[in-house]
Amino acid sequence: MAKNTSAATDATPNDASATQAAPETAVTPALAGDPATGPEPETPSHPVGALPAAEAIPPAEIDLASPAIATAAPAANTDGKPRAGTQWINRVKAGNQLLEELVPDLTPENFLLAESDHSRAATLVAPCDGATRLLMTFGGNTGFLLTPPPIVHMPDCHIISIRDPKRCFALAGVPGLGERYETCVENLRRIIAILGATDIYCAGVSAGGYPALRYALDLNAQGVLGMSAPTTLNLGDDPNAPMSRYPQLTALYRERPEVAIDLVAPYANTLPRPSVILAYSPSNVRDSWLANRMRGINGVELVTVDDEAGHRVFTWLSKTNEMPHYLGKLMGLRQVTEP
Repeated sequence: MAKNTSAATDATPNDASATQAAPETAVTPALAGDPATGPEPETPSHPVGALPAAEAIPPAEIDLASPAIATAAPAANTDGKPRAGTQWINRVKAGNQLLEELVPDLTPENFLLAESDHSRAATLVAPCDGATRLLMTFGGNTGFLLTPPPIVHMPDCHIISIRDPKRCFALAGVPGLGERYETCVENLRRIIAILGATDIYCAGVSAGGYPALRYALDLNAQGVLGMSAPTTLNLGDDPNAPMSRYPQLTALYRERPEVAIDLVAPYANTLPRPSVILAYSPSNVRDSWLANRMRGINGVELVTVDDEAGHRVFTWLSKTNEMPHYLGKLMGLRQVTEP
């Protein structure tokens, strides 16, 4: 079970027992503009000297989407009621129409080629009639949206799901949404206003955890759930480190290095600001270091999951059926209004 560690002592970056003894794996940098079809490298950054040299790069989060919802043949409709899969696809189609009207110059590259391709879209909007809540999700570098069944079937909640084919942490533009981070934020504000959403929440897994935290600040969100989430992309955290040490940052630093900021100060100094849940496994030294940088900030809750999860916290929560619990905790968060 998960453990609340807001006041506990966890494994530190120097705790060699928290690592997996395996040879370091080489990662080929994803170049700007390349499709994100390869495995997701672990998100940087931290002082390398604090890590055991033998730490292995963990495998990617792979179970982000729900192919069954998109591709399964519809069941025989004997009672005349719409099926869940049909409802979801209809919501996605309505979202595509909204995007076409709002950002007509951007939508052609984002439109679904077929109903089964929705998990490969870069920007997905699924309106929910009458809802005032909105959940925005950010997938990692696996090439899929973060739309598992517990999110797809959330009641009374608009869904916006984003992935970045360029692997720039959604900070250098997103197809179908905007060519720059600032444009993406502005268009999201317009979408939120059109949907009539008043309570915004963000969730992200692995590399998607950083934009979840970043967009939540700029969109005045109520809360954020980060799973194995980075809290900084700043190379300055590792003085004099060459870019070759952090291939995951290659594309971003090529396009917009100035946006790769440390999020600790913005979260400590901004009011009001979103409340935050950071879920991570102590067995992953990097994720532990990245989460514990936020320790002590009012409104930030650190939650550890079993060592078995490693970097794949989202996958572990899904397999143990704890995702609905974490989503419930997220949707219960409220903004922090005091230091």
